[in-house]
Amino acid sequence: MLHAGLLDEVRQIFNPDVDYTKGIRRSIGVPEMAKYLREKNIVGDDESKKMILQASISSIKCNTLILIFIHLDKIQRLIKDIKEAGDEAWRNTVLQPFLDIVERFLKNDDHNISIESPIPSL
Repeated sequence: MLHAGLLDEVRQIFNPDVDYTKGIRRSIGVPEMAKYLREKNIVGDDESKKMILQASISSIKCNTLILIFIHLDKIQRLIKDIKEAGDEAWRNTVLQPFLDIVERFLKNDDHNISIESPIPSL
């Protein structure tokens, strides 16, 4: 069901002589409702107007769904980029310095420690 507020809002800004395919005028609801609002001023039967309104509502729903999928795709890509950046940051700030320290330790014979077993040999 179409919220009455949307129809009223679109009706207030609607101008039949304006191109709603460019810029801010492409806001969801305005281009889809244009035909209905133009037909509203033409004398005709109520059933035809209801059909035009239902087609406009369906078009709004379809376009909104497309917009949702586009935004979900962008959000998922952003999450993936953040995860990859986080993994890389961890490797650079934690793992690599740790591996460098261990490598330097193992290469320097002065730091090699022999560990003797506290248990006497039998």
